[in-house]
Amino acid sequence: MRIATFVTCLLLFVCGCNYSHVGSPNTTFNRPSPPLGAGANETSDGPVVLRISRHLDTVIGGPDVEEDQHLVLTVQDFRIGQKLKIPSVSVTPEFTVTRFGPNSQGDTFAGYLVVRKISATKVDASLHLDVTARTSSGSYTQTAKFHGNYSFVYRASDTDPQP
Repeated sequence: MRIATFVTCLLLFVCGCNYSHVGSPNTTFNRPSPPLGAGANETSDGPVVLRISRHLDTVIGGPDVEEDQHLVLTVQDFRIGQKLKIPSVSVTPEFTVTRFGPNSQGDTFAGYLVVRKISATKVDASLHLDVTARTSSGSYTQTAKFHGNYSFVYRASDTDPQP
């Protein structure tokens, strides 16, 4: 009897909440090759592109029970340790949510990014970002949060020359 009561209470709790499980993020970055003679960490021909992809399983509160979230931050003209507002001239965000039902696009971004360390193979950054995304019809709105420290590993861009 106790187990049945516990299970019933647990189901009521889960059904009454907007519960979701966010999978571990896949974090990558790429950037154009630095000019000849420049240190790999000091200058580049263009921006650093940071990507976060994660899978989300929801119980209630969305048009589908599963979705994939993709955040892309194009970062330029920054210094290590500098707090960069998102969105700004230095950070251009893009956010998409892919699901079986209607997809969503980010339309409101509020937060900041701090690049802590950068090397040829890894970027360490702190991110505090809230994104509001909507379906194209406007029938569904969601908020995604990216808060914490992230380590981005190098992944060659599709446009990088192949050796």
